[in-house]
Amino acid sequence: MLEICPLNQAPDALNQCLYWCDREWGGQSGFAFEDWVAEFRRIESDPVDEVFVALADGAPVGMVWMLEREGLATHAHLSPWVSNLIVDPDHRDAGVARALLDHVESYLAAGGDTCAYLLAQAPGNYFTKGWEVLDTARLRNGHVFVMQKEFNSSRDVFAN
Repeated sequence: MLEICPLNQAPDALNQCLYWCDREWGGQSGFAFEDWVAEFRRIESDPVDEVFVALADGAPVGMVWMLEREGLATHAHLSPWVSNLIVDPDHRDAGVARALLDHVESYLAAGGDTCAYLLAQAPGNYFTKGWEVLDTARLRNGHVFVMQKEFNSSRDVFAN
């Protein structure tokens, strides 16, 4: 059974989350492993930002971040952001990404947000989940799509 909770409720999953970030984006993000450690510590102490981890039988199988601000100067006026959606390769195509997105969207809607943003290199993965391309942006490793999803209430999110 899949359980999704804040990372601070599953602290044993931190090392796996660090590994995923470093493996997925370490070289292209310019972050060293120590930078990922510092970012997780920053998020843990932030009153708004959150890391959610998906657990299957107690083992981490994916994660997603909710950030008030993304490090994208051209779109600094947008908030909040869904970031670092990662599913362990052995658990892909099993609904984990969808569950993580649904969870973070519900979390945002419950807090009163009516829209969220994310960056994607492959936007097609998000179209079936109700996300739309808002813009493009230049990052260190090339161009990305700025995606947006609007939701009017927590009821709209739970209906997905």
